[in-house]
Amino acid sequence: MKISDLKKYKLKSELTICEKERPVSEIAREMRDRNIGAIPITENNKLIGIVSERDIVTRLVLEGKDPDLTTASEIMTSDILTATEEDTIDNVISNMKEYGIRHMPVSNSEGKLLAFYSIRDFLKAKIESGQEIKKKHKSLAKYQIGVPIILILLCFLALILDLFSQKNIIIMFSVIFFIIGVFSVLMANKNVNYDNED
Repeated sequence: MKISDLKKYKLKSELTICEKERPVSEIAREMRDRNIGAIPITENNKLIGIVSERDIVTRLVLEGKDPDLTTASEIMTSDILTATEEDTIDNVISNMKEYGIRHMPVSNSEGKLLAFYSIRDFLKAKIESGQEIKKKHKSLAKYQIGVPIILILLCFLALILDLFSQKNIIIMFSVIFFIIGVFSVLMANKNVNYDNED
């Protein structure tokens, strides 16, 4: 699954951003009102940093700065890791674990911010996508079992009702088992495709 597929699983669809001149007091209120733990900071629609709860505590509160007079640019983390929409969720989660970060901005090649995800968004996507794949497997299994049974039952019904002459029985069974074989191969390919979606 790619980052571009993550939108439908995101807990909060609205992208909240702040400019670098924004006072930290306003950013903190924004985070409280929206129940989020970090906000991306932009300049001319380009990502330049992130202000997180940790930044506010360690770079504002502990240093005794005035939140009304301190701007985002003074406390934000500017050395940030970003992802692209083509990155896979597994790779991004691995990077987040390696660097100990809980939020991941997604930007394009020009640095424009496209989305901002938390670790909760990634975990939610992994869980729900796994459930969707299981449902697809169950649906395919029903077809794999049901179609051959129906074909065989129709074949025996035709024999009982004497709808076929004996010289055509071998041909009939050959066609039926050929259809079953082709159907099984197609379903196996679909199973592989579903597995690769994750």
